Amino acid sequence: MLARWVILMGYDMFRGFSDEQLEVSTAERGLAALIEVAERAVEKIGSSVPPAQLRALLIIDRAGSLNLNRLATQVGASASATSRLCDRMEVAGLLTRDRAEESRREIVLLLTESGRRLAGWVRDQRRAALAEMLQAMTPDGRDALVRGLGEVAPTPAELFHM
Repeated sequence: MLARWVILMGYDMFRGFSDEQLEVSTAERGLAALIEVAERAVEKIGSSVPPAQLRALLIIDRAGSLNLNRLATQVGASASATSRLCDRMEVAGLLTRDRAEESRREIVLLLTESGRRLAGWVRDQRRAALAEMLQAMTPDGRDALVRGLGEVAPTPAELFHM
C-alpha cells in the first residue's frame, strides 16, 4: 500500500521497494534529519571538544558518575581506549577520577563544574533545535515521532546497568 502511494506521488526512485523497505528507508531519512539537527545544534563548539569526548561527557552527566568499564560499554570501546579518552577529557578540565565510596579500589568518573556546564549547554542546544523541528511538524506527525522515539529510547536502568 505505501509503495503504491509513493509511486503515485511520483517518487519513481522507490519503484520495486516493498512496504517494509520503504518504512526502513523513510525511518533512516528521518533519523538522519534528527542526527543532523543534533549535530548542527552543537557546531558552535567547533573542534575544541571532539565528538567522542562529547558523547562520553553526556553519558557521564546523565549517570552522575560512572566507572570506566561502564563508560567503555556505553561508548562501545575497550577499557584502554576509554581510559585514554578520559585522560584527554581530564586534561581539558571536563572530568576527574575519584575513588568510589562503596569500594575504595573502584575509580569513578565525575564531571567537573566545567564539564557539567558544557553538558547542560549541549543538551539545551539540542532541545532547542529539536523543539524547532517538532514545531514544523503536524500535530499527528509530532505525536507519532515522540511516541515512536519513546519506544526505542532505553530507560535509565537499561542505560547504566548494561
